[in-house]
Amino acid sequence: MATVMVVDDMESSRLIVSRLLKAEGYTPVCAANGAEALAILPHIRPAVVLLDVMMPVMDGISFLEVIRRDPQWQALPVILLSARSDAETIARAQELGAKEYLVKSSFSIQEIMGHVHRYTQQH
Repeated sequence: MATVMVVDDMESSRLIVSRLLKAEGYTPVCAANGAEALAILPHIRPAVVLLDVMMPVMDGISFLEVIRRDPQWQALPVILLSARSDAETIARAQELGAKEYLVKSSFSIQEIMGHVHRYTQQH
């Protein structure tokens, strides 16, 4: 099944999401920040990226800015998962083509998996 990149600085979050993805038949590949994700992105060619916003080294918005400048990644579905819920961050994510913006305190695992299923079917 499809590869899903999980980019989050919290190891516990990466592990939980990875286990759920594996249970659904996906191949998860994890990165601890945007810079690490950029380094491995060309090697794995994920169908979807689950991306945290607030991370050290390179945050999620900066990661999106970089990949959207590269024609090969302009259509890559990115789902943001963040504790930030301010209108400015959400608007910037949408400008950069994020498919979804989920606030960590108010989404369910089923919601994440529903989005992953939908975007991997389109890939």
